[in-house]
Amino acid sequence: TSRSMLAEDMAPNRLARAKLAALDLMRLSKSDRFGLIAFAGGAFLQCPLTLDEEAFRQNVNSLDTTIIPQGGTALTEAIETAQRTIAAEEGANHKVLIIFTDGEDHESGELEAADTAAEKGLKIYTVGVGTPAGELLKITDERGASSYVKDEDGNVVKSRLNEDLLRQIATKGNGF
Repeated sequence: TSRSMLAEDMAPNRLARAKLAALDLMRLSKSDRFGLIAFAGGAFLQCPLTLDEEAFRQNVNSLDTTIIPQGGTALTEAIETAQRTIAAEEGANHKVLIIFTDGEDHESGELEAADTAAEKGLKIYTVGVGTPAGELLKITDERGASSYVKDEDGNVVKSRLNEDLLRQIATKGNGF
């Protein structure tokens, strides 16, 4: 739910595409439980593992870039939150984490977290949302006015899909 997910290199934007993909995955699944971890500069369990499709759908639809006020992309914390959540579940047959992200991680430790999760039986699949060419980030205020996101030096921010990092996480996590 970081602001980079507002990039429009995938219409209408990355976050909307990720939400649609998560809901499509749920529809394809007949008997799997789904949970939802929202992450930006932090991560938290938005929806515990459930068979309740409507509860999952409502939680996915409620995601936006203001849900976590801290900016960034805390992939490590998202992986660790998933690992703790699934570890608390008794009798889980297949333990899978599917990460929908542009991969613009601003921290470190995600490869070690993926390795640790894999050792404990959690497979990690990454789904890249965005394009390698990227897009300049725009935000719209409450009045509907658009402006470009700028870094601390005043430069316009361009967000790109980090395919290499996502491949590394999936490889460490015994997924793809």
